[in-house]
Amino acid sequence: MRVHELVAAHAATAPGNDAIVHGDTVLSYAELDARAERLARRLMAAGVTPDTPVGVFLERSPAFVLAVLAVLKAGGAYVPLDPAYPPVRLSMMLEATGAPVVVTTGELASRLEAPALLVEADGPAADGPLPAVRQDNLAYIMFTSGSTGVPKGASITHRGITRLVADPGYVTLDAGESVLHASSTSFDAATFEIWGALANGARLVVGPAGRPSAHELGTLMREQGVTTAFLTTGLFHLMVDECLDDLAGLRQLLTGGDVLSPSRARRLLAELPGVVLVNAYGPTEVTTFTTCQVLTPEMVATDAPVPIGTAIDDTWLRVLDDDLLPAEVGHLYAGGGGLARGYLNDPALTAQRFVPDPWLPGERIYATGDLARMRLDGVVEFLGRADQQIKRRGFRVEPVEIEEALRQDPLVRDAGVVAVGADAESKVLVAYLVPAVPGDDVTARVREGLRERLPAYLMPDRWASAASLPLNVNGKLDRPALRALAEAGPAPAPPPVATAAPRGEVETELARIWGELFGKDRIGRDDDFFELGGHSLLAGRLSARLRGSLGRRMPVSAVFDHPTIAELADYLRRS
Repeated sequence: MRVHELVAAHAATAPGNDAIVHGDTVLSYAELDARAERLARRLMAAGVTPDTPVGVFLERSPAFVLAVLAVLKAGGAYVPLDPAYPPVRLSMMLEATGAPVVVTTGELASRLEAPALLVEADGPAADGPLPAVRQDNLAYIMFTSGSTGVPKGASITHRGITRLVADPGYVTLDAGESVLHASSTSFDAATFEIWGALANGARLVVGPAGRPSAHELGTLMREQGVTTAFLTTGLFHLMVDECLDDLAGLRQLLTGGDVLSPSRARRLLAELPGVVLVNAYGPTEVTTFTTCQVLTPEMVATDAPVPIGTAIDDTWLRVLDDDLLPAEVGHLYAGGGGLARGYLNDPALTAQRFVPDPWLPGERIYATGDLARMRLDGVVEFLGRADQQIKRRGFRVEPVEIEEALRQDPLVRDAGVVAVGADAESKVLVAYLVPAVPGDDVTARVREGLRERLPAYLMPDRWASAASLPLNVNGKLDRPALRALAEAGPAPAPPPVATAAPRGEVETELARIWGELFGKDRIGRDDDFFELGGHSLLAGRLSARLRGSLGRRMPVSAVFDHPTIAELADYLRRS
């Protein structure tokens, strides 16, 4: 069965069961299925047929879930368009997919130059049966950071989703579970959350839009009785450190997207023995998860790397050397039902990364770009990347894409971007700029320009100017040398003038917490959180500490919207 057919089956057998819960909004399976079918018929009337890309420009919400289900019913492939993305990025995604229509709201529609179908309105609908959809039809297209400097769209099929969520062996998913949906809609973990719940008759608890804090998520999980959740590695670490008790009601917790801290896993298993902890791994191109490992206290008893586990159902792994021969340690390849068709409109890159499987004629395997060790028991250990790619808040980040965007700025002659930091919390992106006019201080203007082109997860955390960048003997950027320079501690670009001292209780307390987070003795009221080296995980820690010291709850998004001490204090006083 296709994924939308699995949902429809539960609507038929248990129509009154809760499908979606979001604040005071509750949709039963019957209501969700009926509303999705009405929207699907409107999409069909707008020309959507099997494999037609359809943009979905909505915040995380019941409306988003309704829309993507409707797209699948109409035979189309949904393309998540995050409203937090800059317009340039959104336009590029729409142009690349050629989506003839975008499902959105009246409020958001004006931000896109594309035909809009409003999710909240009525309209002409097609008659007749819904289209027949095959397992190899496209289900969604998800864009990831590209090593060529251009984001690439992974084209995922229905088989990929059903292989992930239909009777999965790595977790228990049934009508008794309440599954949290808190991932970004443009992050492939949302695939597991949404369809893992709805294809199995479970209850989907939809988190608030934007960037909720760890404590907001913890409160939501406790109040809504969430039993199954996925947290990116960095968020998992933060919640273990700051609000572990909020995870006590879970039956199973999956985490992935970066290297898992053994000490955090050890603490959770020791203090919450009733929670099954799963370390999950997988690239977007193999539909969310490729391997999973249920962790035991023995597996994390030391600080040795935590294994990423064995292949999930309908998936196979190869660890191969440079000649595609089996090796104990080598490049990790993955094949099976989760394999994407390839990259949208890029047959050359598709052929490069999706290669013939040497042992299964007619099958392909995907070159993950990761290095791994295959143990005798079949368990895989992750050993790092074979290239420059990193993971950040679960998202894939290719530094070269950021560099290309920086070089498009006329103020910049050259740019280099490297990642430094040993784990998910300390990992930061450092950008080095060579100004077009030697000696010019262009950092602030370049940063603002970059925000108009790249999403937040691709924005550098620290900035520095340089007269030139280190080059290797081939005249290319010497990344190891640049990384060594960054690890030596490049100073973030200083504010243009010294800022005044904090005023009042709230500003003073904010400055004290910032001082602890950044290791600084003096913080001014006009200092910028991100210019000081802040990032989303530090913003999460700030939110947690504010709750402890002032008893105030603050979403992480508030720091992005109000990045100075003075602005954030004013926000807290008004909220």
